[in-house]
Amino acid sequence: MPKYKILITDHIAEEGMNILGDDPDVEYELKAGISNKELKPIIGNYDAIITRSGTTVTEDLIENPGKLKVIGRAGVGLDNVDIEAASKKGIIVMNAPTGNTLAATELTMGMMLAAARRIPAANFSLKNGEWNRKKFMGIQLYNKTLGIVGLGRIGSNVAVRAKSFGMKVIAYDPYIKKEKADSLNVKLYDDMEKLLADSDVLTFHTPLTKETHDMIRAEHFSLMKDNVIIINCARGGIVNESALYENAKNGKIFSVGIDVFEKEPATENRLLELDNVFVTPHIGANTSEGQKGVAVIIAEQVINALKGKSYINAVNIPFMKSQLPEELQLYFNTMEKMGRLAAQITKGRAEAINVKLVGKNFEEDVCEKTFDTPFSYQPYTVAALKGFLQVSLMESISYINAPYFAKDRDIHVSESKYEYYEHYSDLIVLEVKTDKETKVLGGTVFTNNEGRVVFIDDFHIDMEPFGIYLYFRNYDKPGVIGKVGTILGNHGINIGGFDLSRQNEGQAMAFVSVDNKINKKILEEIKQIEGMIEAKIVEI
Repeated sequence: MPKYKILITDHIAEEGMNILGDDPDVEYELKAGISNKELKPIIGNYDAIITRSGTTVTEDLIENPGKLKVIGRAGVGLDNVDIEAASKKGIIVMNAPTGNTLAATELTMGMMLAAARRIPAANFSLKNGEWNRKKFMGIQLYNKTLGIVGLGRIGSNVAVRAKSFGMKVIAYDPYIKKEKADSLNVKLYDDMEKLLADSDVLTFHTPLTKETHDMIRAEHFSLMKDNVIIINCARGGIVNESALYENAKNGKIFSVGIDVFEKEPATENRLLELDNVFVTPHIGANTSEGQKGVAVIIAEQVINALKGKSYINAVNIPFMKSQLPEELQLYFNTMEKMGRLAAQITKGRAEAINVKLVGKNFEEDVCEKTFDTPFSYQPYTVAALKGFLQVSLMESISYINAPYFAKDRDIHVSESKYEYYEHYSDLIVLEVKTDKETKVLGGTVFTNNEGRVVFIDDFHIDMEPFGIYLYFRNYDKPGVIGKVGTILGNHGINIGGFDLSRQNEGQAMAFVSVDNKINKKILEEIKQIEGMIEAKIVEI
């Protein structure tokens, strides 16, 4: 049997290369720093490539992929890989998101201590010949309240370590169940603004999504305690940098610890001017153990993928959808979009997700057999999970790992088949149950190959799940729709479409397709309309 050939284009930890070298079925080469011009003619000779950030895998680079089957990124970020282009070529793209969890956790704790005691400034002062003890009056972490925004892997590890310092730990994460917070002895808040008001120290551990970008803005700082400490070792852009600068400068904030910036390299960022802002150049994963972890994970995963064994950190799965007939691929796409829609309009923390397949189209099971996993869900279920979870977890979610993330969040997943469902003979149904409500969405594909959402709960609609929408529910009374249109018009928001549904209980629901983004100020104005029950911005 010929050996699998693997090319490593960036230096990775020796432990990862040892795994490759010890496998009798693998032959690897290290060409660290190879240019794309040099790589393109030879890339098709390899079964897999492993890179970090030095190689940019473009559509042009893999235009003729030859026998290339796997691209492995020894780290979390995949900004340097054209995932769509790789998927079209049937190439698996994978990363190692868990390998540096403890590295990021410990940097957060280090930043917290450094910011509380102003250690970097004291170090700099003494090395410059000063002995000024009074200048560096700090704050103890003991008995202080730590507010964690994002209680995932890193946030949970920070919580455990903070408690050993004698801190009271509270958290805000609308996608984590209360039972997980209870197991960590962490009080889970439903309201982020209340958490901001109660925290002495704030730390952020969320991905950067449309929902979390500028999550903390100028108006939020007025809610915080005086002398609060703010730590961000997650993603630049979660905390608005202009607002952070002003509040660190005017003394509202005691100190700040930042490892990540909205624009990097951040050598010209004005936050660097302030004495109470302590910074590092995005080194969250930079420990020898962290680099060893990602190297080991990616080496093992690449080998497993080539051999057809279990792996979970792929960010695409090119064969799952491609093995479906063209019509069923349209249902697959529609189900993923329904998952994204459900995540944005459903209140509460998900407890169960049920996928129902209706009609003769779905009589025959179509399960993915290319890899071995403990989950045997139909592709449509995987699509729903990915769409639903991606709203909160963004880059972390793939078709392969979505079922694992659902399991990790204790979301019960089920699927069933029906010959008929109410008035429909061909239908996909997504039911999401949370701790606050149950939301049911139905979708289908029409003869013109357009996927549509045809009902949400008791509301019958005809919605194309694509684009930016204003979604709202209101009491069915005259004037509401007109006022919505007036507000949008006054702010220069053009309406591209309007889908309205009414029910017997005196309520109406609408999806207004808009050409421009609606900011939060406009949304608040719409929410104040008499008779409005709820209003949200939905992006699909």
